[in-house]
This record gives sequence, C-alpha cells and structure tokens, in this order.
Amino acid sequence: MDYGAPVGFRLASKNPERVTALIVQNGNAYNETVHYIGGPRADAPIPRPGMTLRKGQVAVVVTDPQNDFLSPKGVAWGVVGQSVTENKTVENIESLFKAAKKADVPVFISPHYYYQHDQQWKFEGALETLMHSIRMFDRKGALTAEGFTESGADWLEQYKPYINDGKTAVTSPHKVFGPESNDLVLQLRKAGISQVVLAGMSANLC
Repeated sequence: MDYGAPVGFRLASKNPERVTALIVQNGNAYNETVHYIGGPRADAPIPRPGMTLRKGQVAVVVTDPQNDFLSPKGVAWGVVGQSVTENKTVENIESLFKAAKKADVPVFISPHYYYQHDQQWKFEGALETLMHSIRMFDRKGALTAEGFTESGADWLEQYKPYINDGKTAVTSPHKVFGPESNDLVLQLRKAGISQVVLAGMSANLC
C-alpha cells in the first residue's frame, strides 16, 4: 500500500476541483482532497464542533503564573519576554481571572517549583537543564516560605488578589511537562470538573 501526502497530492492533481485544503506535512505543502461520505464539503479538513461551557462542570486552569515566566525581572525573560509581550499574555491571563471570579467559575493554579533535591537529578531534558542552570522557579524547600515572596517562583504581583482570595485551588507543583507529576487531575476530578479552560505562558506544555 502507498500511503502519505504524495498520494493526496496525486489525487488532487487529477481532481483539482475537489481540493478543499492546503496542508503542510514534513515541511512541504501538498494539495489534499477531503472526502465527506453523504455530506457536504467543508472549508476545513476537520470542522470545528464547538463547545458549550456548563456551569458547575467548567474550571479555569492557569499554569505557572509566576515571576520567572511573566515578569521582566524573571530569569527566563530573555527567552520568553518577546512572546509574552507580543501576545499580551499577562493581560490575557488577568482577563481570564477576572471573568472567572465574576462568573463564580472555580480557578485552579498548577505551579512549577524546584527544590534543592531536584537539582540532583541524574538526567534531564534540554529545557530542564536550562531551567536548573538559571535557577528557574527555585524554592528553599517544600515546607518553608523563606525567600519565596517576590522571588521568581512567587506569583506575578497583579495576580495575587485572584490567587490568594481563599477560593482558588493551588495544586502541588509539577516538575515536568503536563500534570502527570502533580495532583491537578485529582483535584479537578474531586471537584466534579469535566471541562477546562487552560491558560498560561507554557500551558501547551505544563
């Protein structure tokens, strides 16, 4: 069998009137035919189904709303600062905080912390190596707040009224990408949450 984008390219070349999308695979653009059995063609290969948010089942999850990612004083600003500024990340996250609090939608924070013992890992990924080398999200220890206030691991100052309001749930810290290393999924499940609005500088990773 012959699979892959070249097949789609040949099909589209033979039937140009049926081409409905231009897709990019492996850095190369191919014309691709999209088939819908018994239904109308769409403008996109996969139609957007839409989503209705349900009160009582939806929550806002914000990852890493911390100085090292979002403040010009943060150690990662040289890497992420341009993106944060251009995309108005700080302002957009605050808009979500405001909207969630106004609508009484629960908010969950998934922070990123590193303690002294985390610096002793025997192997690391490329980003972990960078983060450890610049002491990103560092804290003195799991059971002390010494040196935490206004540190890179602390919340961005303008977010503190939303996070420290006594209603926001702050999960245990994640160490790597995704919620596999903390209790975020457990907390959401126990709160009856089945829909999530996800936000954060690196929410697609963390």
